[in-house]
Amino acid sequence: MNNYWAVVKHCFRIRIVYRYEVLMNLLEIIGRVLFAWLLWSAVFAGHETVGGFTLPAMLLYYLLSSFLSALDISGGVSGEISSRIRDGTFSRFMVIPTNTQLHFIAQNMGTSAFYALFAGLIAALCAICIRVDLLFTTSIAAVVCALVIIPLGLIFMVCFHFFIGTLTFKFQDIDFFLRVQGVILEFITGGVVPLILLPEGVISAMRFIPFIHVVYTPVMLLMGRLSLEDGLLGLTVLTGWTVIMAAVSQIMFKRLRTRYDGVGI
Repeated sequence: MNNYWAVVKHCFRIRIVYRYEVLMNLLEIIGRVLFAWLLWSAVFAGHETVGGFTLPAMLLYYLLSSFLSALDISGGVSGEISSRIRDGTFSRFMVIPTNTQLHFIAQNMGTSAFYALFAGLIAALCAICIRVDLLFTTSIAAVVCALVIIPLGLIFMVCFHFFIGTLTFKFQDIDFFLRVQGVILEFITGGVVPLILLPEGVISAMRFIPFIHVVYTPVMLLMGRLSLEDGLLGLTVLTGWTVIMAAVSQIMFKRLRTRYDGVGI
C-alpha cells in the first residue's frame, strides 16, 4: 500500500513541473463553459425552459460537468499503455514491485487530485464571471452519494482504459479505436449535453451501464435533479461494473502480457 501512496504523491507533485499541460487543462474548462454560455443563451432565447432546465441551471450543469471531466484523465492510460507496448518501453511496468493496474489507478488519482485544486478555482471564477446561480441540493445524503460516486467513477474509467490499452498486446495498432471511443465516451458520460434531453426510454436503459454515472449522475445529484434512490442505484451499478472491469482487465493483462517481447512492435 505504501508503494501506491508513493505513486499518488509523486504524480501530484510532478504536475507542478508540467505547468503548460495543467494550463491547457484549465483553459479547456473555460472553453467548455464559455461555449455552453454562448450556445445555450441562443437556444433559450424566447424560451423559459429546455428539457426542464432554465438557462442558469443549464450553465451550472456545464460548469460541474466540465469540472468532473477535467478530473478524468484516464484516456491517457490507454494511450500510454499502447504507445509503450509498441515502442518497447512497457517493460518498466513489469519489473516495478506493484500491480500494474493499481499503479495506473494511483497515478491517475494523484494527478486528478492536483487538477481538482485548480479546476475548482477556475470553475468558481467562471461561475462569478457569467453569473451562474449555484442552485445545489439541500440533501446531505445526496451530496455524500455524489461525492462517493465521483472517485469511484474515476477508478472505473482507469480500469476501462487499462483494459483498452492492453488490447495492444493483441491488435498492435488501436489508435483509431481510441479516437472513436473517446468521442463516444464524452457523450454517454454526459459531458457534451445533459442526458436528460434524450428520450426517457434511452435514459432508463443507460442507467444500467456505468458510463452515465461518471459525470451525469453525480452532477444531477448535486443539483437536486436526481432522487437519492436513483443516486444509490447509480452507485450500486457503478460499483458492480468497477469490480467486474478491474477483474476482467487484470485477467486480460495476465493472459496477453506473454505476447510482449520487450522490444516493441
